[in-house]
Amino acid sequence: MPCAFMITNTRFVFFTVALASMLLQSCNSGNSTENQSKYSETEQTYQKGFEIVTQNCVSCHSPNANAEARLAPPLFAVKKHYSENHETEKAFVDAMSTFLTKPSSESSLMPHAIDKFGLMPNLGYTKEQYAAVASYIYNTDMEKPGWHKAHSNRNEEKDLHSAEDYLNEGQKLAMATKSVLGKNLLNSIQNSGPEGALAFCNERAIPLTDSMAQVLEASIKRVSDKNRNPTNLANKEELDYIQKAKLELANTGSIKPSIYQQGNQWIGYYPILTNDMCLKCHGSMDSDIDSKTLSVINERYPMDKAIGYKSNELRGIWVIEMAK
Repeated sequence: MPCAFMITNTRFVFFTVALASMLLQSCNSGNSTENQSKYSETEQTYQKGFEIVTQNCVSCHSPNANAEARLAPPLFAVKKHYSENHETEKAFVDAMSTFLTKPSSESSLMPHAIDKFGLMPNLGYTKEQYAAVASYIYNTDMEKPGWHKAHSNRNEEKDLHSAEDYLNEGQKLAMATKSVLGKNLLNSIQNSGPEGALAFCNERAIPLTDSMAQVLEASIKRVSDKNRNPTNLANKEELDYIQKAKLELANTGSIKPSIYQQGNQWIGYYPILTNDMCLKCHGSMDSDIDSKTLSVINERYPMDKAIGYKSNELRGIWVIEMAK
């Protein structure tokens, strides 16, 4: 998300004055490196938040979609609810990042939105990344036209050198693909219920993923240890990561993505977590999946293993292969 400090004119002026003061101070003291480092860290936080919001959040939380086509409440409405309940930036960021890390009806401030759109999924980012998202939203005027275009020029050219660069780039590619699949999946659910979602996954998910891979110039796939489609079964290396990720989720409540180099490629693993909506097709046969949906699953996926999940469990992973 852009480094836009424009919630109000007063805040923008205050930040501008503070920044100017900091830069002048850095020129006239022996602490210039320390001051510039602090500014750089703040700048990086806002940029990180900007990237996640514009690449993954806007597709569902669009301010421009009409009421019928909307898949989630617009970001300015989300910000309004959190601002009304949390006055300080720290309280706002803590509350929003806690919810995003583990979305639940109990921790939501927008029960009517859940009734209308359903509970949002856990997108698989770390709590630090969610904090950057919340900080960006807090400091950005979401009702200002074109807010999402600020600083977008920073992403026009890729300059990848380190493992961390490729790790972040892979996550952008995974989230961009997830956003496209998620939007189509939600449309299928809204139009035809869980059975429509199953038809979409069976007929369109893999071709659409392949199309996104061509557009994004990378190899992109989803795999699982409990696969529904036989082509989505994880290999040994992927299974090793999945087992470690499950332990990490149980011990810490979140999962860190991983990347390694193989020949002329970087291969990244990024977690896919379940939410309440997922359970309609992947939950318990006794309490979550209705008989009609289960019948369609058995018909389309006779070797299905992808049931029995609870909310906030590791459903599988994105595997992103990037050329050096």
